[in-house]
Amino acid sequence: MCSGIVVNPACLQNYQLLVEKKNSIRYIIYKIEDNEIAVESIVTDDQLEDSKNDYENASKSTYESLMQDLKTRTNNFSDCRYAVFDFKLSFDRPGAGTSKLDKILCPDAAPVKQKMVYAASAEAIQKSLNSCKFMVFQASDEAELAHEELLEKLKEKYVK
Repeated sequence: MCSGIVVNPACLQNYQLLVEKKNSIRYIIYKIEDNEIAVESIVTDDQLEDSKNDYENASKSTYESLMQDLKTRTNNFSDCRYAVFDFKLSFDRPGAGTSKLDKILCPDAAPVKQKMVYAASAEAIQKSLNSCKFMVFQASDEAELAHEELLEKLKEKYVK
């Protein structure tokens, strides 16, 4: 908490529901507001059109829904956010069925002060959510958010 930003307890409560696969939560978007990291949005399988085939298409349609949601909430990627995504994929390796991804979005178009606050506060939310359980990605532009880019990083981790 070196940035003075605290993590609202609802962040961890909802993250635990995602990890425990309760309420079919697929992603959570967090926002810093009033010196606190708070839940901005929770999206479940029921709210998504094509989440049933996620293992077949490596969560592509669900991930694209997350990106569209982030784009809308950040005014076309000009604002920062944190997000946790339940990425479903299949590889020819046992135990590589799902991966929890923590995304830190600090786009180039965001104000410098805001990027600094989000970067400095990232450790607080990661510790609160016990982020050692998932992969962390930081993105500064839309290209770094591409599904293919993320899939390659996951393959590097899981397929050796």
